Amino acid sequence: MARLGSLLKDVSPNKKVGAMLGALVADAASLPLEWIYKDEKMKEIVGNDNPEFWKECHCPFFTVPCGINSCYGDEARISLKALASTEGEPGVDTVSQHYADYFGSPDSPYQIALAKRADKKYPVPGPWINGGVIQFLKNKESGVNPTGSADCEDNDGYAAALPVILKTGSGFSNFAEILTTNEMTLQHVKMQNEILNNYLKGVEDPIRAAQTKLATEVPEVCKEIEQVFEAVQSGKSLGEIVESFGKACSLPGSFLGSLAALVIYKDDYASAIRNNILSGGDCCSRGLFIGACIAAKVGVQGIPSDWIEKVTGVEEILENAAKVFN
Repeated sequence: MARLGSLLKDVSPNKKVGAMLGALVADAASLPLEWIYKDEKMKEIVGNDNPEFWKECHCPFFTVPCGINSCYGDEARISLKALASTEGEPGVDTVSQHYADYFGSPDSPYQIALAKRADKKYPVPGPWINGGVIQFLKNKESGVNPTGSADCEDNDGYAAALPVILKTGSGFSNFAEILTTNEMTLQHVKMQNEILNNYLKGVEDPIRAAQTKLATEVPEVCKEIEQVFEAVQSGKSLGEIVESFGKACSLPGSFLGSLAALVIYKDDYASAIRNNILSGGDCCSRGLFIGACIAAKVGVQGIPSDWIEKVTGVEEILENAAKVFN
């Protein structure tokens, strides 16, 4: 605990470290209640208690210990580790190899759990490997380049690129393409990059500013964002908005749900993440973006300290973030 306190003190002025930590804390906080799609089931489990770091995993598809990251979180975390190994210099091949080693090794918990999915008996013990990562491993073995899946419409591209988005704000698309080459997905990653960097820079109204700047580059995404503002202005709750845009992993729904949380809860990290979890479905990937944006604004000190302490391997995350972003 003393080591963690010292690390947090050292990195606290660094908003990029805060954003990285905010993303991974939010993801880990959400994982025990990932992929619960029925509001009644969520209410039955949580009652009136706070949902973060729920003591038991209730995901219908897998069971994992509390405190670890989802596959989305691990994508971001392993990208960060890869960049730290090269003293913060972004390298697609380095990240790609780290992914192959971490997710593809026969003794990887992801591969062990994937083999158990063949029995179609759920929930399987162990972490759930995303489809984008499965296709990445196939493409890499076959020599396909870029290695990303043309069919991946989830937030894997954003997760893979997150440390580079924070590090440079440019060149991120090459890293997103490690896991996805889907054009619609990459357009959303472009917008996520712009919004997150606006939060880092303290831009007033960071979402509107990004929408204005990218109006001609990604017009369809900009139209989607307008729907979020309209939904919030109508007085709908976050849960209602997430329900209307879609609770599942795929874009644009998961992106729009995360934006709604940012618009409604502004810089209140805990409330945004709690209500995002309670909204159900793929709360992890939404949380990975919500947490990064709010923490980019409020810093490490805006993340509840007791949440940080519950994340498995948080000291390594902070050490790698310090290497990459200092």
